[in-house]
Amino acid sequence: MAKGRSAISKAMGKKKTSETHVSGLSSSKSAKRKEAPTKFGNLSRKDKQHLLDYGELVPTDFNDEEEEQDGEPSKQRRRVVNEIDLDREMEEQRRRDNGELVSEEESSDNASDEDDWEKPSAYSLLMGSLKKTSKNQDFYKKIQLEQEGLEEVAADSEDDDDEAMDGELEEEEEEGDDDELNSGDDQSDDDDLDEADDDEDIDENGVEQDDAIHDHDDMEPELSDNEVQEDEENLEIEAGYISTDNEEELSTNIYESRFKDQQPADFDKKIALVEQKKWSVDTWHDDVLKDVAYQFIGTSSSAGRETQKTHTSRLEDHQVKEKVARHWETVNKASVSQGDSVFTPLQEKLFAPINKYRDVVFSNRSLDNAKEIRNLYALHAMNHITKSRDRLTKNNAKIQKAQKENKDPGDYRDQGFTRPTVLIVLPFRNTVIDVVDSLIKLSGSEQQENKKRFNQQFNLLEEDRVDETKPADFLETFKGNIDDHFRIGIKFARKSMKIFSDIYNSDILIASPLGLRTLIGSEGDKKRDHDYLSSIEIMILDQSTNFLMQNWEHIDHIFQHMNLIPNDAHGCDISRIKNWYLDGKGRYLRQTLVFADFLTPELNALYNKYLKNISGRMKIKQSYEGTIMDVTTQIPQSFTRVDTTSLAAMDDARFKYFVEKTLPALRKSAVMQAHTLIFIPSYFDFVRIRNYLEDNKYDYEPCCEYTSGSGIARARAQFFHGRTKFILYTERIHFFRRYNIRGTYHVVFYGLPDHAQFYSEVVDFLGLKINDQASAAEEATFSCTALFSKYDFLKLERIVGTDRAKNMCTAQKNVFHFA
Repeated sequence: MAKGRSAISKAMGKKKTSETHVSGLSSSKSAKRKEAPTKFGNLSRKDKQHLLDYGELVPTDFNDEEEEQDGEPSKQRRRVVNEIDLDREMEEQRRRDNGELVSEEESSDNASDEDDWEKPSAYSLLMGSLKKTSKNQDFYKKIQLEQEGLEEVAADSEDDDDEAMDGELEEEEEEGDDDELNSGDDQSDDDDLDEADDDEDIDENGVEQDDAIHDHDDMEPELSDNEVQEDEENLEIEAGYISTDNEEELSTNIYESRFKDQQPADFDKKIALVEQKKWSVDTWHDDVLKDVAYQFIGTSSSAGRETQKTHTSRLEDHQVKEKVARHWETVNKASVSQGDSVFTPLQEKLFAPINKYRDVVFSNRSLDNAKEIRNLYALHAMNHITKSRDRLTKNNAKIQKAQKENKDPGDYRDQGFTRPTVLIVLPFRNTVIDVVDSLIKLSGSEQQENKKRFNQQFNLLEEDRVDETKPADFLETFKGNIDDHFRIGIKFARKSMKIFSDIYNSDILIASPLGLRTLIGSEGDKKRDHDYLSSIEIMILDQSTNFLMQNWEHIDHIFQHMNLIPNDAHGCDISRIKNWYLDGKGRYLRQTLVFADFLTPELNALYNKYLKNISGRMKIKQSYEGTIMDVTTQIPQSFTRVDTTSLAAMDDARFKYFVEKTLPALRKSAVMQAHTLIFIPSYFDFVRIRNYLEDNKYDYEPCCEYTSGSGIARARAQFFHGRTKFILYTERIHFFRRYNIRGTYHVVFYGLPDHAQFYSEVVDFLGLKINDQASAAEEATFSCTALFSKYDFLKLERIVGTDRAKNMCTAQKNVFHFA
């Protein structure tokens, strides 16, 4: 066989050139397929905004000029120049052409500019975006000036800038909410959608629909609230606004020791004792608080008696943050009588257990102390939010420092599942205005976003005013806007706060029971959401007795969904969630504060069932003289005790006694059965009695909270003129309307009212001037009869007095007369 290579071998052995490809095709172009450029319309909104702000880092047309040289691709980075650089180069060239000398310094600068060029960092890009879009533009400008050594120049012009800003803000408020919203930060799509059109946030009943905030998954946000807040915190650390940790302070700090990730060794043991209801009890009488019962886990009997010896001279001495404490005097000056006092006597006594994060049920709220109580829990909530934010900021700084030094940052567990940590439940919108006003003052915020929108939605129109002739408690309860369906979120930054913030980006949630219930939903609902309640650390219920007149089932439903493991992550950092949250033990560290006008069985059930704070719980009540002393009409009043074997059989026993004893007694004579008002506390009992009267052909008129206005007017007219014998009148309609039922000759209390003042008000129907038309025989028969049982002790003591109530519930006889 002849030696030598075949034609195929020779072809395979040829050296590849730049113009020969593996495929055998000769071409000077690369075989790599170029990707088609993305069109502007196909970009996301974030990419579009980035393109408009910064252009392209490397223009795409440069790729067409990237040719291979000598078989190797070009490794030299293309220089991106702007118009200023081109103008400068053209000027230098012109000077050279004219024979002018160009300095070596200028030439070296130009060369160094080209050599030192580098891609802008992500931090630079973020800072550039924040400087243009953030509501804290002044803050970023100040930081930049400090870095450039121009702080003094900025300080000189600060006053002029503030005056100009004030003028601009006034103009924006006149132009409307949309302008006001546009002047804020462009943080997230959720906020944009919430603020773009106020009408979309309001349903048929005029209630904000925060449910809509969860329907934006298909949109790509530019910067989330958490990202903006994280950047602000980083800048605060760099500027020195956040102090470093002191180990000695951490060991004695109430907040740090309570909410730290590593709980004491006996944490689980205390939880077990709480679940077994093995509370130790200590009771005492205080001149200000009255009767105090403190339940705790352990053996220290004096642990809860700080209320007897607390004296507060400076809030800072009691671990209130200085940035909050310095505004307290302004907030509380209307309540404090002495100029050198920090607290009122009541605030002084309540501050100790509240500041130690114990559960408190305070049932001595009144018109006189309502304002000071509201200020106190606003102070506590604001102090807690400030401490939480500072702890998070300090840990962020430690993590960043470790990352810069290429060290392991360690384990920092300082968060819950979601951001909201404080929940305030209020019955009506009118109270929200006072609470938000206190929070604004305590925060010291220089700017409040959406404040005008808040005032429009929560204030009352000028033409809607309450009747000034009503009792004082009615005027206080129903002043302003009394809508009971609302929920808002409030987010705090260092110098600003945002009202109507996204519910998952809020620090404080303020809502009504109905507002929360509609968002939580019920079993079987397709759309339910209660994850925002998973990390609540302070829960406050104010004016709790008003919840009884709305729907107490909503309160119970809310507590059932507190501190549960959330269904979704909601963007949380799992590595920083505290372990006791992950273990589902958040409810044992949650503080619950309940403020009510009086104690009820519902509040007692709430206290026993849901208040499981391992730091202890405190119930505060008082003894009563009785509102029966306030009755001005001189008529005989009788109380009849209905005995029963158990609480479950109470309703049936009361109804049986009423239809077999009370009604027949009223029908004995024509005089006795006419003009009789039957007061019924419960709507369920109202329906039961109404059906009985209907079935037995009684002549009556119903008057309840669900009766139309025309129906109420007809019933009152028929009753006044004697065309109907009985009128059924519920406690809830009296609570919301406070009618004076004229033509009343006899009053029968099917059950005692929860509100003790209602007893004297209803009995005084018998003494109205219009009743002067009654004959002497009719006046002689004026009467008042009330049915009660031993299970009505709390109601009875508020009407007849604590000492009399004890005797009436235990005496041998069943009928008690008062004149």
